[in-house]
Amino acid sequence: MCGLVGVLDRRGAATRFRSALQRAADAIAHRGPDDEGFWFDGAVGLGFRRLSILDLTVAGHQPMQSHDGEWSLVFNGEIYNFIELQRELEKAGVRFRSHCDTEVLVEALAHWGTRAFERFNGMWAVLAWHAPTRTLYACRDPWGIKPLYLSDQGDWIGFASEIKGLRALGCKHTGVDAIAARRYLDAGLLDTDERTLFAGYERLLPGYLHAWRDGQQVLQQHMADGTQSVDVPAFRDDARGETDFRDAFRDALLSAVRLRLRADVDVGTCLSGGLDSTTIACAAARFLTEERVTTCRHAFTALLPEFDESRYIRPVLAQTGAEWHITVAADAQLLDKAVKFFKIHDEPVHSLTPLAGYLVMELAAQAKVKVLLNGQGADELLAGYSSTVGPFLRSVIQQSGMHEALRQANLEAGSTLGGLALLSRSAGSAAARALAPDAEAWWRRHKAVHDGRDTAHQKVPDDGPLGPPRMELQPPSETLASALEDQMRRTPLPLYLRIEDANSSAFSLEARLPFLDPTVVALARAAPARLLRRDGMNKYLLRSILPGLVPEVVWQRRDKMGFPVPTGRWLHGPLRAIVLDTLSEERLKARGWYNVPAVLAARDRLLAERVVEPSAQLRSLLLLERWARDHLDAPTPAAL
Repeated sequence: MCGLVGVLDRRGAATRFRSALQRAADAIAHRGPDDEGFWFDGAVGLGFRRLSILDLTVAGHQPMQSHDGEWSLVFNGEIYNFIELQRELEKAGVRFRSHCDTEVLVEALAHWGTRAFERFNGMWAVLAWHAPTRTLYACRDPWGIKPLYLSDQGDWIGFASEIKGLRALGCKHTGVDAIAARRYLDAGLLDTDERTLFAGYERLLPGYLHAWRDGQQVLQQHMADGTQSVDVPAFRDDARGETDFRDAFRDALLSAVRLRLRADVDVGTCLSGGLDSTTIACAAARFLTEERVTTCRHAFTALLPEFDESRYIRPVLAQTGAEWHITVAADAQLLDKAVKFFKIHDEPVHSLTPLAGYLVMELAAQAKVKVLLNGQGADELLAGYSSTVGPFLRSVIQQSGMHEALRQANLEAGSTLGGLALLSRSAGSAAARALAPDAEAWWRRHKAVHDGRDTAHQKVPDDGPLGPPRMELQPPSETLASALEDQMRRTPLPLYLRIEDANSSAFSLEARLPFLDPTVVALARAAPARLLRRDGMNKYLLRSILPGLVPEVVWQRRDKMGFPVPTGRWLHGPLRAIVLDTLSEERLKARGWYNVPAVLAARDRLLAERVVEPSAQLRSLLLLERWARDHLDAPTPAAL
């Protein structure tokens, strides 16, 4: 975890931004408190804040130049296979002066050019200047684990790891992006494309390589995501073939954890009691003597009274020997922590659930652990969400026929009648519609919503300059594979990755995500639907490799709660002041976006009736207005 800033000056004098780059680097200093550096060459200026993880000496200082002087770069992230790449480059005659992945990255660019990005197993946001061609390159990793934003200001372009950096750099914006705000209010959508909530700021899309020469963009190319080079075993449709495939997946996941333990500082794990974090914690405990692998003896948990999962966590601690660190989110401190939490997120969050993650990161920082392994990506990759049931059943119809699809529907729903109804709502084939007549009506309704003809659910309580409500639903995915790809590429994974990055970087931590390893992703993509869900169990492929790896009480559980928080209790109690302040009549009228009487009535019902969970519309409106207050209205970047 580090932070980068940069300018591309179309007037050719980037040194005029020296003070602005310093301010921008200061604004994101929490991302890298260990070192800073700046570098200029004509039209380009680069700034950096370093969090030292590999090679803690000055040899890892950035900006860094290649030995031949042709490449200069700033890099946020980690290249986990840097040892293997270094050995390959050394055989080609490259000599190294450090033991860090940044030098491997810059020398890989010097040796292989920009195709080097396709060889990396890792997470990255990079600004790289190629002096011979006077070309600035920008690239993010295939899943967008590491952020990178830009703003075109006419005669110059600003870049930064966080929107705070763009603002401190002097990049002007034109207020709220109405389309992005409407997407959020109408459908809860965030981070689905390059738009941000700030009109004039955009995020670079994951997996793309961008290039500017002579001030003009000359390239926007989607890079291979690393899965193409993975040797995926052909799936054989028999018991032996299934066993071989599961073994390959198990080996890949263990290897992914091992690589992400490479560090010269202590590494810990987030531990919730669910499948994903438990798998990572137990796998990490196996690799304590590998090359460049540090100890992993710390586990961090937000333990909420309403959602106590200690009965699943304690067996993991007994097996791994990890030291357990617990934060209980005490009401007395929650208001102050929530205020800080909202300020560190430059764009709205989707719920209060990420506040629990923020508390876990704070706990890790207090224990002086710099790197945490977490399970982001597992649900989206391995069919963990209940929303994948419909696409799963459609895939089963295609792959195994109607009889097996009905059997699986019954197991998912728990009864024959429920299974038939579930299949009706899920199936798209002619055979399914014949078996379940109301499926045709269901499909017509979803198509109407997608085409914008259905207004039944458009009841968002606002009518200001953001424009008329507009649903932006995707049509139902035909197959499980397409549904999972949508979850990985569009929603919700990009949002969750942005939140994870902001929560961790606020405390100068680095979060690493083994489930987004290229080999793990490639194998999960190649798995047939019945290996991802089966017999009413989600993430079946993961569950099938866990016996002998994790405690039985965990891998057999089916009631994972999905990181819940007591939203209703918090809003009625310790966070009540935030609700009243954020949704005050004065603020709502001054904003000019909302149907103020409707919002006030919804707010009062929430607080008076002490509901367990506010409506999705009111929650989104509360979080949008809180963001607007903390960031849109702020004249300077919000201080952490």
